[in-house]
Amino acid sequence: APAIGSQWFSTTPLDDLVYSKQIAMSRTFCIYEEVEQMRNAGLIKGGSLENAIVCSADKGWLNPPLHFSDEPCRHKILDLIGDLSLFAQFGNQGLPVAHILAYKGGHALHVDLARRLMGMTIAATTASTYDEASEQKIL
Repeated sequence: APAIGSQWFSTTPLDDLVYSKQIAMSRTFCIYEEVEQMRNAGLIKGGSLENAIVCSADKGWLNPPLHFSDEPCRHKILDLIGDLSLFAQFGNQGLPVAHILAYKGGHALHVDLARRLMGMTIAATTASTYDEASEQKIL
């Protein structure tokens, strides 16, 4: 929808203050013309005008005001943080210590990233354990 446009958000570091003041408040969003199709697919069961922002392709935002001019983008970041929490370990709430750039992010892409990160972690742990075992046999 034209009202959403192209948005981006950048921050460093992502600490509790940035999260609580700039990301956590962002509501989910949808395109008005797609609402019936999503309902028929069993989606948006808990969605309402109080917890979601709705954008019409023709009329723009149907329930302003937005919390932020780039609220849809910030909600995508909220989704990314939640999805990467599946990878949570070592006290980092699932967020890898990295520069993360998401283009047209969504739950499927985020979960795939979490799975790949988990696979890399398991492979590194296995290699480390193997190396330690090999060293013990030599000694």
